[in-house]
Amino acid sequence: MCDGIDAQNQSIYATHPRRNLVLYRRDGIPPQGETVQDTTLSATRRLDEALALFVQGRYHTAIYLGGLSAEMFLKSACFMLGGAKLADPIASHLAPIKNKNYRPPFKVDYECGHGLWFWSQELLSRRRRLRRASPNRFMQVMASLYNDWFVGMRYRPGAASCDDAAIFLEQVEWIANNYVSLRS
Repeated sequence: MCDGIDAQNQSIYATHPRRNLVLYRRDGIPPQGETVQDTTLSATRRLDEALALFVQGRYHTAIYLGGLSAEMFLKSACFMLGGAKLADPIASHLAPIKNKNYRPPFKVDYECGHGLWFWSQELLSRRRRLRRASPNRFMQVMASLYNDWFVGMRYRPGAASCDDAAIFLEQVEWIANNYVSLRS
């Protein structure tokens, strides 16, 4: 699977339409804060960046960014299921979740708001309340992602194989490709 990435695949990434992005600096961020739509767009961008890192052979970092992407897709899907609009500030939807009195293991898996297992369970809970089934592979994908990603990775040196990263990013792509069904 990872014996080499050909020049054609590298050039496809380099010319991808989402590549012309703006670097935001602290003083350039709009005062209203991030919106649900910002979260979804950022999830897509982090996945694109993770794929670029994968092509460069930076597998551990690709997994880390891919995990952030999955987290943002899950959060956004949760908020949309809860009635959020794309222009809604994220903070207004995060506050009730931060204040909710979760029992272990969910509070433990919150990981300061970044826990993949926490967000997968929150999404499933909201879907159950609305009597909506989840896509067939959802729990299998989430178990795999949860096993290989945690927010503390940012503080640890790591090594991942090409195959590990490829499998992980395939699972994140599944989340991205099924985002619309997860949020509705």
